[in-house]
Amino acid sequence: MLSILLSTYNVVVQPLVHDLLHQARQLNIPFEILIEDDASTDRSVCVENHALLSEPEVAYFQNHVNKGRSKVRNHLAAAANYPYLLFIDGDAGMKNANFISQYVQYLRFHQQLDKPFVVLGGVAYREMTPDPAFRLRWKYGLAREQKTAAIRNIAPYKSFTPFNMLISKSVFDEVSFDEWFTTYGFEDTVFGDQLRRKEITVEHIDNELYHDGIDSNADYLRKVESAMGNLAALYKAGKLPDSFVRESRLLQTYTRCKRVRMAGLVGLCLRIVKRPLRWLAVTGSSVTALDLLKLEGLIAALRR
Repeated sequence: MLSILLSTYNVVVQPLVHDLLHQARQLNIPFEILIEDDASTDRSVCVENHALLSEPEVAYFQNHVNKGRSKVRNHLAAAANYPYLLFIDGDAGMKNANFISQYVQYLRFHQQLDKPFVVLGGVAYREMTPDPAFRLRWKYGLAREQKTAAIRNIAPYKSFTPFNMLISKSVFDEVSFDEWFTTYGFEDTVFGDQLRRKEITVEHIDNELYHDGIDSNADYLRKVESAMGNLAALYKAGKLPDSFVRESRLLQTYTRCKRVRMAGLVGLCLRIVKRPLRWLAVTGSSVTALDLLKLEGLIAALRR
């Protein structure tokens, strides 16, 4: 019935996997859990995760070269044995004891309808405030990512993320992750756009997982810089859907600046104040500073 697919990097997934095993076994359904470690650099993490092979429902793949999230997710889907795929990022944490049960109920209903689908459970952040050195990613997630299903369903493709995604394998056979992406950023956007183009329904439900893998402020800024490079490359190549450009505050700001021939000046001004903006983002966890750094990074990448 269900293949649970976990991609992970430098994260011990034992607590999450044990929660998933407990919930799925109670439901008495056919299932498997496939884990792929994308060349973790912490060998102790690999050892702990590899021990999960003692569980009969678990298969484990260890990459020796980092392939990137797109290739890992595609490989896990190809290795899956059941018709429904539940993608979960390895840095997720269990929020409720009925997580698998809610998805199984959804599956049984859609089996009756006999049509392909994608359903997203959502992401949540814990209430406990993290250490200041890790607060930027947490604050951004609370402000921009933690939303109810009712809000996410207003623009279902805009809020697309495979962090916690159930999808028919028949759909994934048509729409896989673009392996052009080898670094962090916007592979989810392109995947969601493929679903939109093929008119495949994306529905959001309230079945969140916690996002526990909070990067340090400095690491998150590095990821954002990488993501801006990907975004600029997609924009230049005309690969971004019009709907995404319309819905993206960052791209709308850039296009408005470009329309009045101010993009270069804005980029220059932001470059001048880049150091204090980075200081505000790293030491003050300022989401506003992060937004301005994104704009500076996008303009710089587009001008290269």
